[in-house]
Parts: sequence; C-alpha cells; structure tokens
Amino acid sequence: MSKSSTPIIESEAFEQEVKQESIPQDLSSYYDAYAEQFMTFMNQNPTTYHVVSHFKSVLENNGFTYVKDNEIINLSHKPGFYFTSKDDLTLIAFVIGGKWKPINGSCFIASHCDALSVKINPHNSKKVDQENIDDSYELLGVAPYSGALNHLWLNRDLSLAGSVLVKDHSTKKVSRKLINSFPNPIGFIPQLAPHFGLPEKEYNTQTQMVPIISYKSSNDSDLKPTDEEKSSSLYKRHSLGLLRYVTQLSQSSLSSIVSLDLDLVDSQPAIRGGLNKEFIYSSSLDDRLCSFDSVYGLIEFSQTFFKEGNSLEEYDGLNGIYLSNHEEIGSGSRTGAKGGFLIDLFKSLASSTSLNSDESINGQEALLQLTHNSVLLSTDVTHAMNPNFKNVYLEGNFPLPNVGPSIKFDSNMHVLSDSSAYVFLQDIITKNIPDIKLQHFHIRNDSRSGGTIGPVLSDAQRGVNGAKLIIDVGLPILSMHSIRSIMGYKDVGIGIRFFKEVFNHWQESVKIIE
Repeated sequence: MSKSSTPIIESEAFEQEVKQESIPQDLSSYYDAYAEQFMTFMNQNPTTYHVVSHFKSVLENNGFTYVKDNEIINLSHKPGFYFTSKDDLTLIAFVIGGKWKPINGSCFIASHCDALSVKINPHNSKKVDQENIDDSYELLGVAPYSGALNHLWLNRDLSLAGSVLVKDHSTKKVSRKLINSFPNPIGFIPQLAPHFGLPEKEYNTQTQMVPIISYKSSNDSDLKPTDEEKSSSLYKRHSLGLLRYVTQLSQSSLSSIVSLDLDLVDSQPAIRGGLNKEFIYSSSLDDRLCSFDSVYGLIEFSQTFFKEGNSLEEYDGLNGIYLSNHEEIGSGSRTGAKGGFLIDLFKSLASSTSLNSDESINGQEALLQLTHNSVLLSTDVTHAMNPNFKNVYLEGNFPLPNVGPSIKFDSNMHVLSDSSAYVFLQDIITKNIPDIKLQHFHIRNDSRSGGTIGPVLSDAQRGVNGAKLIIDVGLPILSMHSIRSIMGYKDVGIGIRFFKEVFNHWQESVKIIE
C-alpha cells in the first residue's frame, strides 16, 4: 500500500468533523479511516441531492474542475481532472491524459446513487384526522420510492431531508437549498398492536401507512397563519407546521420557497457493530456504498498515479466514474442510466477535433473507436450469504463480508459479466492486490435474479453499445432493500483499493482479452 502525500479533502460539510490528513499506510488504519469517513458521509447525506452535491464538493476540493453539462469538451479541457453533473442527481468525473485519443478507449466505473426512500407528495401532502378536526393527529401524505413503505418502515424514527427551490425576488432566479433534519426525526408510522386480534396482512400503503408528524390541539395558540404564509402558493397544499419547519431548516422565508422535493428517511445513524466491530449498520447502502467507493477510487488514482513517475501530459488513458439516478425504478428518467448522460459525454469527447489527431476520422467513427475499446464496470451491491438461509444460495456462489468484491453472473443476462470479464478482474487483483479475493455470485435456477444498470448501459440507443467489456461487479451486503442493512466494515476500503487498481492497470489487463 503506497501512501499518498496529498490529502483527500472532504466537502465543507466534513471540515469540522473529519479532516483526513493523508491516506494511512497500514491496511488496518486504512480500513478504519474509510469506515469512519463513510459512516459520516451516510449520516450527512440522506438523499440523492445530498450525495451528488457532496461528491461535487469533494471532487472540486481534490483538484477536479467543474464542466457544465451543456458544454462541449474542447482543447481547454485537456488534459486534466474534470467533473460534470445534471440537476444534482447524476454525476460524471474523469481523468483524461494529454496523449489520449478515442481509439485508446476508456475505463468507467458506473454506480447508481439513488436509494429506497419515502417521498413526500410534492403537490399536496396535507392530511388531517377528519373525525376530530379540532384535536387531531397531523398526518403526512407520502408515496413509496420503489420498494419502500412496506412493513419494514413501521415503528421507525423518520427524518426530513431533500431539496427546496428558493426564488430570489430581486433577481427572479431560482436556486436549490438542501435540508436535513438529522438527527431529529419528525415522522413515525405506528403499527397496529396485535392485541386487536386482526389477522396479519400487508398494510395498505395509502390508508394504513401514513406517517404521524404532529398532534394539534384546539388550545394551541400558534396555529393561525400569518398574511405572508397565506399568500404562499404552498399554503393549504402542505401543513402549516411542516412549512414552518422547512423554512427553519432552509433558513428561507416561506414567500421565497416555490417548490419542495423532500423525503422521509431513517434517522438512525450509521454505526460500527459486531463483537469485534467488523460490521457497519446503515440505511441506504444500496447503493451509496459503490458510489462512495468509486469516487474515492478515482481520487486516489488521480493523487497517486501521477506522483509515481507518470506524467498527465504523457498519459494516454481516460478513466472515470458515472453515478446514475433512478436505478431503483428502472433508470428511465433523464438523470437515469437510460437518459444517456454517459454516452453524451463520450460523443462530446469523440467529436472534439482537438482530441482527434487523424482529421480523416469523423465524430461518429471516433465514437465507435472510443466505445468499442472501453471497459465499463457496472457496480452495485450484491447479496452476501445470509447464514440463516443458506439453502437459497447456489452452492459455492455467494460472497462474504470483508473479503473482496463479487463478480455477478446470470445466463439470462440480467447482469452482463462473462468469462472474459472474470479473467480481466482476476488478473488485476492477483497481480496488484493479492490480499483481496475476487468472489462470485450466481443465482439459483429457482430464484429470481435482480438487475443492474449494466444492461441499460449496453443499450444501442442511449448506452455505450459495443464496449470491449461490460462487467457487473459489486460489494456484498445483507438485508438488501430493507430500511437498514449490514455490511463488512473493511468493504469500504476494499472497494476503494479495488477501483483504484482497476484504473491503474486496466490498459494492461485488457490486452490479455482477445
């Protein structure tokens, strides 16, 4: 393990709590440091808006330059470290060398950064107990994002977090503010006590899983709205108590707030656990884990590779990470993998005449050269072996925590790894990080395989069609799709080391694949 002389600088949100002066040289300290860093990140960044905004700040603080998503990459952007984002919901960061050209291909690590949550109804979330309008519970209208709002969300302390759009009355411009009530919860969905003798069944998500956020009494003196509050377009669409709470968190007047995009999220903090603290317990591990590791893997690569006798100007590679949105609901949005953000970047790079030494090659041909010589890692968490249900796993085809990443196979191509992909990853790990083991996962014939963004990214219309390799690989967790999951604490650092070495050596290892 080489030691970086350049610190990984956190975003402003971390400056008071985490100040990592350098990457620890010994593995034990390395794994501990990244586990702590990851847990702090998880506690402070509960929504996709927070995650992407945080990573933008981290990248900028570590030498990456922001490029607007509607800009064309040109000579002024080469070589160097760059990142771009759309709506603070998807992000691409990349390192491009001075000798790179499209025929050299690229290596990108793609993850999804959304996670299961409960969405507050944006147009009208106001609910009251109609049977007693004077003294009543105040309820909150919500909707599940993907598989959330099931029985696992009962009896949990739920915090408020998300995006608030604020209008400047002088300039008429609208900007985004992020809010997070952590560690303070504001909602709770109570189960019905079993004493009532009702048969067990799934609760109705519209009528029986409505969060309680307050209790109001006719004796309360602060229930009357002000004239300013009455003039707000949000008044009567959301409860007055909720709106006042949002103004406090966002430090904005209600008259300036024009829209809300808010979630209820688990307020229990991420924490180390186990007899020897070998685990991390947290919400939203799927897939903030691989997102975090890919960003820091790229940063570590950028800080070490060019300090070990390699020149950025002479480097002929293109390495990057892609964080997509909405994987949990099919990736079909403009910020999801089907939106084509990554292929649009490839088109921009390929069509830039400054990057094509052969002027006879047009943009379309250059794009084909780039995609056909690229390696794409679709990284998502995978199912660690649950010791209480060993019979549901295919024998010898399950990963364990704190061991290494897991390559995923499926003969029906819900994931895209193949034998060449295995040889490629095994070559990198064996030669460069032999203390890490490449694990593998294959579903049983009588089970259903989950999907990833791998097949989406191979789409002929808006994907990186015809890539040299598309590999589905991830890090193992337990309790996937629950409100709270468990992972090995070392797997944070293992993933970062793994991704860093992929960036370091993909050009060598891909040559062994005919």
